[in-house]
Amino acid sequence: MNLRDLMNTKPVTVRPSETVAAAAKRMRDEGVGCVVVTGSTRKPVGILTDRDIVLAVVAEGRLPEATRVEEVMCRHVITGRATDTLMDAAMKMAEASIRRLPVLDGQGRMVGLVSVDDLLVILITELSNISAAIAGPSKILTT
Repeated sequence: MNLRDLMNTKPVTVRPSETVAAAAKRMRDEGVGCVVVTGSTRKPVGILTDRDIVLAVVAEGRLPEATRVEEVMCRHVITGRATDTLMDAAMKMAEASIRRLPVLDGQGRMVGLVSVDDLLVILITELSNISAAIAGPSKILTT
């Protein structure tokens, strides 16, 4: 399975010049824990998580309305390609200790986002299928 088969194709994005308050509201409204910071060409230039907001803004006494995303975002963005396998993504995420992986096309533009939760859903489904094939349906997963 490739990332294009499981990625969220509508990740939430913000511009570097937006305020942290605006980014936080987008996160709340969209029900996500991160936003990918993109330039005008949809190429990721950073990533901002709810944890970043707490540690770099709230805990430091900064005002979210006066702090720009570019001031606190993580600039080192680890990415994957739509053609990468699930295993490629899992290894990359584990090695970098990250929970979210922007997915790029051949021109480096973001086309999706994969999270650790996405990988876990696939893994649990596959393990359940293997278990059912070996021992019959699971009583735990069939509620």
